[in-house]
Amino acid sequence: MQSLAHIGFKVKLPPFGKYLYDCIKNNQYPNNDVYIFMGIDAWQDASAFQTSRPGTMCLPPCDRPQMYDWPLLNCDVLLFDSSVTDESYIETIALCLLSNGANIVRYVSFDNQLSIYKKDF
Repeated sequence: MQSLAHIGFKVKLPPFGKYLYDCIKNNQYPNNDVYIFMGIDAWQDASAFQTSRPGTMCLPPCDRPQMYDWPLLNCDVLLFDSSVTDESYIETIALCLLSNGANIVRYVSFDNQLSIYKKDF
């Protein structure tokens, strides 16, 4: 699955994505996982982490992940869910993030369960 940006559509960065985009553009990659918050509290959670982890981004509720050009080249992602989300939607998000360059996506559910998504080589 590719994002809309990869098939010729002009899309925007995800909320709070400019910092990480600028870093990657300058060949500066994060040393730790990139945090992405999703679900009902995504905006608040991502905003709260901006001071300690400025590369933190969010996927607003009801937005399709393909709407955004995720700056994740060679990054590991930790995806936090602030609500109970359907497994197929999580898989769609993980595939989108992987197709945007993420090495691995670790998903932490609302009840602290962990799932791991990797690229098929």
